[in-house]
Amino acid sequence: MLIIFEPDTIGNDSDYTNSEKYGPANGRFNYYLSRDDNSKIRTSYFDTKIFQNDTYKKTLSTGETYISDVYKSPVNDKDLFYTWAVPIKTSNRVIGVICLEVNVNSINDSLSQINPFEGSTITLFDNVGTIAYDSDKAIYISKTLDEIYPYYKEHDVFNKIIRGENLLFENFSGTLQKFYTYSFTPVEISKGKYWGLKITAPNDVILKDSDIIRNIMFIISALIVVISAIIVPLIIKRKVTKLIGYTARDITRISNGDISFHISNDFLKLNDEWGDIARGLENTLKNLGNVVSTVKNSAEQVSTAANEVLVGNNDLSQRTETQASNLEETAASMNEMASAIKESAEGVSQSTSMVMDVKECVNKAGLIIEDSVNKMDAVYESSSKIMDITKLIEGIAFQTNILALNASVEAARAGDQGRGFAVVASEVRNLAQNTQESVKNITSLITDSNNKIKLAANSVQESQTIFNEILEKMDNVSSIMDKINTASQEQERGIDQVNTAIDNMDSSVQKNAALVSEATSASESLLSEAKDLIKAIEYFKLKS
Repeated sequence: MLIIFEPDTIGNDSDYTNSEKYGPANGRFNYYLSRDDNSKIRTSYFDTKIFQNDTYKKTLSTGETYISDVYKSPVNDKDLFYTWAVPIKTSNRVIGVICLEVNVNSINDSLSQINPFEGSTITLFDNVGTIAYDSDKAIYISKTLDEIYPYYKEHDVFNKIIRGENLLFENFSGTLQKFYTYSFTPVEISKGKYWGLKITAPNDVILKDSDIIRNIMFIISALIVVISAIIVPLIIKRKVTKLIGYTARDITRISNGDISFHISNDFLKLNDEWGDIARGLENTLKNLGNVVSTVKNSAEQVSTAANEVLVGNNDLSQRTETQASNLEETAASMNEMASAIKESAEGVSQSTSMVMDVKECVNKAGLIIEDSVNKMDAVYESSSKIMDITKLIEGIAFQTNILALNASVEAARAGDQGRGFAVVASEVRNLAQNTQESVKNITSLITDSNNKIKLAANSVQESQTIFNEILEKMDNVSSIMDKINTASQEQERGIDQVNTAIDNMDSSVQKNAALVSEATSASESLLSEAKDLIKAIEYFKLKS
């Protein structure tokens, strides 16, 4: 089985262009299932030549189920196969194809069980006339009808079959020197597409039973006429009376179905007409015994053949049921896969929503950090201005201290008159020194504060850079999650189409099962008729 999707149906072919499985197809999805010699399932990718195959291209172009012509296996150039292709659709658009390769031998095993008449043959050919099965001559397989049976053109066999018409005709075989009946039946394998099934049987076999019954009636009628013609002229004779008794007794036994006895030796030894009658009756008994024995053997062979056909049909029915069961299991697995993909899609959708929420929070945090940076820059600027003011105050205090010192010197020169002024100058000097010392402390604190603010601002700027990187990565994650979400939805739709294709295949298997059931009923009917014929033949008592 092969599943192929059109390019970029799932949406991420480019991610698999270098993969081992999908690389040869440029990342295009294709999946191939097959059975090895041990009937184990193996998977692989398929040769890209399939993309140019008529089966794939016609299914894509028509959007309908397509069954290919019969073709030889590319592996051993011996086995015959045909491909059953079903389109995968979404919104009335074909997005891929699922193909099933069927070995014609799987049909041949069933056809070989069919043998409605002794010496009958069966031939199966496809819609272009290629022979897929021939029970008489296997060398005809893979050749065409026109090549092997050119005289079929006289009856327009092929054209009638592809039109879905039945055909029946009689033809004389120069090789076997007997007449054969040819029956052709169309088998519809897809809408408007027919294969042909041919059954041939010799006319003498088909008409054997009716010929036997007719000959028996002729023999009995002839006996009655002969006996009547001979015994009437001799009725007056005593000897004739005795011979008539013998004859009546023997004919009565024959009419009762008893052909197991012999004519009396006394009767057979006669050298006159009566002896001829006796010997004629003896030969009649012998021939009738041979005929009845042959009919009985033929009926038993028909019964055996019908039973074999019935067994074959029952086996085919079981295999059809097994195939239907396998399809149901496949459908169940696909449903489980679809459910898992749906859950994954829902999880991806929730993850996408959560990523968007986180992205929004990161955006808000980035704005807060940016605002903090701006405010810290403002604080740093204000601190710088305060430092300028404190330096100005420090300068004023220094100048005041100089002025107080000068005042003290002048007061000392003034003597007692400047003593009070000296005290004031001393206090002003002390105050100026204290102010200058305090300003130095304030300047030191502001300088330390500015350094710390600068470090904090650098840290906040680094945090802002990190948040910007996180935001960029969140954008990438969000984009990837969107792609995964889209791919999951496409996968879900693709699985739905595969399920639809499997349902169509299951419907076809069910139809095949119905046909097998009809064939089984026909086999049972044939078996019943054969048993009735055997029962009728058992009316005659044969020589042991």
